[in-house]
Amino acid sequence: MRKKIRNGSSPGLKLKEILTTVRIFSFEFMALFNLLVFSLLLFYFLVHYVIHEKQNAIDNAAFLILRPYISETHTRIARIVTFFGTGSFLIPSYLLILFFLLRKKLNYYAMLVTAMVMSNLLLGWILKPLFHRPRPGFPLIGGAGGYSFPSGHALGGFIFSGVMLVLLWKSRISIYLKWVISFFISSFGIIIGLSRIYLHVHYATDVIGSLFITLAWFSLFYIFFRLMYKHKLYEKHELNDPIKGMISETYQFDN
Repeated sequence: MRKKIRNGSSPGLKLKEILTTVRIFSFEFMALFNLLVFSLLLFYFLVHYVIHEKQNAIDNAAFLILRPYISETHTRIARIVTFFGTGSFLIPSYLLILFFLLRKKLNYYAMLVTAMVMSNLLLGWILKPLFHRPRPGFPLIGGAGGYSFPSGHALGGFIFSGVMLVLLWKSRISIYLKWVISFFISSFGIIIGLSRIYLHVHYATDVIGSLFITLAWFSLFYIFFRLMYKHKLYEKHELNDPIKGMISETYQFDN
């Protein structure tokens, strides 16, 4: 029988449990802070020393590697893959995620997901006209307009992967299963980015820049939410039976 623990009425926690939670929080904070700094430094290097060059080794190498694989079949596959970075797929997916979180009364997780997604996409839209980077020539598909840096499709894929990874690692499934699923989730965003390079509508550095933006912005927002609501992390909420493959337990932020 599921027991709901409310603020102010929860039983006293043992000192060992509190210290364990504090250690976990400290480790998460330091890991995310280091990821934030590392991503910002790499983004700075990419912007100031790579993309301003009309031709750079990274972009040229990526196009040369993918050129032998260009075919009608591969182009059709790339067009399908790139669809998963569009709003036609991502918006309904996020609505389902938010419905699931709100239905389980995980209001702060729903706020975290919404803030991450909306602000990160807004940042991508701001950066495109800021850098004014033209798209590559000779695209394999039509309809790709606007500026090239960063890649909006890749950004959408990386954000979605990040959201799914956050929810996955708050689950109570086996650690080995988490790593396996994490590999496929991470591959989702990477494959979308590769499809944009293959289709010749983005440079490789556009996709890499989108990855750095996602890592930095996710780290910043997650640190903010952890600092704001760390005192709520002692509360737990059962979600679903882990046998059904759904999230089984996660921290509940709401009162």
